[in-house]
Amino acid sequence: MRTIQRFAIGACTGIVALTSFAGTASAGTGADTVTVRSESAAAPKIIKCRAVAHNPHYSHHAHAADKHRVNIVGTVKCDKKVAKLRIKVVLYKGKSKNRLYKYKESAWKTNYGKSSINHNAARRCVKKQYYKGVAFVQVVFPPGYKPPAGSAKPWSKTVYISACKKQGS
Repeated sequence: MRTIQRFAIGACTGIVALTSFAGTASAGTGADTVTVRSESAAAPKIIKCRAVAHNPHYSHHAHAADKHRVNIVGTVKCDKKVAKLRIKVVLYKGKSKNRLYKYKESAWKTNYGKSSINHNAARRCVKKQYYKGVAFVQVVFPPGYKPPAGSAKPWSKTVYISACKKQGS
């Protein structure tokens, strides 16, 4: 389990705000899960947002002539609506688990006044390669929450894709 705590000190007010990023292995995907959290100054209300970089996979739904793709999906789900959510996803690839390079980077995707967002990066599947992904996440909480914003960077597991074809084909 990876836990990082960051403190920000308000310049004029001397207020100390805490943003907690807790990374844990998600049972369903084996991917890194990061929680971004903020608390309302007016009332004891907390918004929790869970960011996940799902494991890269052969994209079975894109299976068609010349559509063999490896896909990485990033998701953010908050328990309440927030002012703004942003996400960008990057897919890495390489012949060695320890030597991966950037293979595909998505553009930023933004939602306003929503509680969730997802995005993906997909590129041609190359067999006998290792793949890994990361999601860059930014959350802007509603007015009155401290801290007013948070960010996270969950990573997927590194996976080996031996064949670029539909299972059972």
